[in-house]
Amino acid sequence: MDLHNYPLDVQNCTVELKNYGYTTKDVDMMWKNNSDGGAVQGVENITLPQFEIKGHKTLTTLEELATGKYKRLSLCFKLERNIGYFIFQTYLPSILIVMLSWVSFWINHEATSARVAL
Repeated sequence: MDLHNYPLDVQNCTVELKNYGYTTKDVDMMWKNNSDGGAVQGVENITLPQFEIKGHKTLTTLEELATGKYKRLSLCFKLERNIGYFIFQTYLPSILIVMLSWVSFWINHEATSARVAL
């Protein structure tokens, strides 16, 4: 993951299916195209609390090794971080903890037991 622009970052997540047990002579893997022309269905209905799926693409590659040729199917998702989730899970609790620590300054300095408990 590239976290240089965290929490306003965009990530690429790849799922790969590889077959190193059988060559393309034995097993030929391919994406199944449906009537819409897309190999993957239902991505629009997926919800993630921390990310929003901005797009996806499929890729088929042929790897040639010393033992033969092997297929690799890849599914790439483009994920954009949801800033609202980050604010409510990180920034807001941190701000509230700091504000709670300030309460000890308003308590009388002679009431040490109250300040220690806080």
